Amino acid sequence: MEFSTQQIADVTLIRVTGRIDHKSVKDFENALTPFLETGSPAADTKIIFDFSEMEFLTSAGLRMLMIAAKTCAKQNRAIAVAALQPIVQEIFTISRFDLVLKIFPSVPAALEALSPAALSAYEKS
Repeated sequence: MEFSTQQIADVTLIRVTGRIDHKSVKDFENALTPFLETGSPAADTKIIFDFSEMEFLTSAGLRMLMIAAKTCAKQNRAIAVAALQPIVQEIFTISRFDLVLKIFPSVPAALEALSPAALSAYEKS
């Protein structure tokens, strides 16, 4: 699993590549936690996960996404996922996570819905 971030206006775009499973979930948790903590520089931003290169996600990864969604809800922050691969989309559908998180077909679609200013900045980069 690889984890990278990009700040775009009032959105933190988090790209996750590879797999989130029982072997990598702790790395995912450690990488994600600073973006969820109250008082961190990213605490006021919206979060979009770019899963365009996510190969697979187990229940351990879903658990971390649920924690992120609940944390963001408490902080009145928007959170969404974008660009799910077919196998990950199927996992979201079967687990009903498509009812927990907003899902968008692409990063630009997610940015357009959550922050037009971020979409404009993204298109210029």
